[in-house]
Amino acid sequence: MKLDEKLWAVGGGAGAQWRAVHRRRTLDARARLREAVRRLRGQAPAAVRRAGLDGSARFLLSARGPKAERALGHPAVDYWLSLWESHFARACPAEDWRLHWGQLGGAAAALALETGAALDAAAELDPDGSLYLYGTPWALDVPKRARAAVRLRVRGKILRVEAPGLRATLAPDSPPAAPWRRLDEVAPGIVVDDRGWLQLHGVTMHGRARLDDAARAAFARTIARAMSDMAERDPLLHAEMIDLLRVLAPLENPKNYGSVSSSYANLRGLIALSPSDDALLQAETLIHEFCHMKINQLSAADPLIFPGQSGQVFYSPWRPDARRLRGLLLGAHAFLNVARYLARSLEREEFDETRRLAVMSNVARRVFQVEAALSACAEHADFTEFGRRLLLEMWRELGLVRHAMLWFPAKLVAEQRGLCDAHRRERTVFGTWIHKSPEFVDAAPRPRFTTTATPARAQGKK
Repeated sequence: MKLDEKLWAVGGGAGAQWRAVHRRRTLDARARLREAVRRLRGQAPAAVRRAGLDGSARFLLSARGPKAERALGHPAVDYWLSLWESHFARACPAEDWRLHWGQLGGAAAALALETGAALDAAAELDPDGSLYLYGTPWALDVPKRARAAVRLRVRGKILRVEAPGLRATLAPDSPPAAPWRRLDEVAPGIVVDDRGWLQLHGVTMHGRARLDDAARAAFARTIARAMSDMAERDPLLHAEMIDLLRVLAPLENPKNYGSVSSSYANLRGLIALSPSDDALLQAETLIHEFCHMKINQLSAADPLIFPGQSGQVFYSPWRPDARRLRGLLLGAHAFLNVARYLARSLEREEFDETRRLAVMSNVARRVFQVEAALSACAEHADFTEFGRRLLLEMWRELGLVRHAMLWFPAKLVAEQRGLCDAHRRERTVFGTWIHKSPEFVDAAPRPRFTTTATPARAQGKK
């Protein structure tokens, strides 16, 4: 498959190439899950093997079609696989095996409900006493039965969760009641969650926020409005986001920054961000984090830069500390798409004067920062063939955004360029892209050639 850089530099839509790259990831997930089942049968304690906790994994492996691929691409499954490979590579107690394998039941039950397949599998509630049906807006909460073993039975699109003293049914023709809980959705299949153990366990930056019902609903409404705006202003990027995104997790923002957010290579499909009632800010944040996930998704098909370089660190246009080379590329891609979206928003929406100038400043600042990051990548990175084409396409898109700035006030643009140039002078060694640490002391470079040489000597004549 020959990748088209135009579909990956900016929004390209969830078309054939997008699906082909996603299928690469699904094949990888299947291979990793098969290996996990093999190791469970060969290495797990006998009591764990007898519990039959691999039934959910075998069901997921046997399923085929777009819905099965969607289930295997859920961030909870992504994180489950990463935990398996990092934790179970070493000796673990039986309790860890049971907890880990008991969590796949929610993904299997959700897929069985959606496809109408039959399922009979052992599972466990998570440490909070909940069972999440990953990919649906439903969760089962049984606080007094934390870590309880349960049986999941699906037949005729009806789910029965059974354990001693517990019977809970989820059926399409009857409204679920407690202990079932419906999560807020910003779009079909995309939920807001501030409690789920497995799908939030890997969110480690900034601190997760626990919201009351009203605050959680308000969080979801603002993001839904942001995504609705995105569907009009950048429909191709919106289509990709709707296809890949599954979970939104609220974060704390104790220092009252404009926004804090995070995404993770082992939680593809989950974005964590702080609450705000500003739909444009939330759209900016979503695009930034989603673009990181998009590049991580693309890495299943092409690494972009050859191995051995990702750990090299260089000047960061965005931060006072150094940034890894691959991080520079991810940052340039994310902020290019943010600047492009904000420029389109200025064309489509009427802002008051203060807000309009603030958005213009944001666009101009991002353009100069992306220019610096792309320059550093072009000078220092050894790209794959597709990586080179992607870099050139990003330069082209940056030029288009720069054209969109021609009507911005010249003083505003000059001010943002000055701020970016000042940051570079402060944080780089003699105008290179090499990061200058705080303890580095500038010294005037010694000239290798003098200006007092005679013309004959200067020309190398004897």
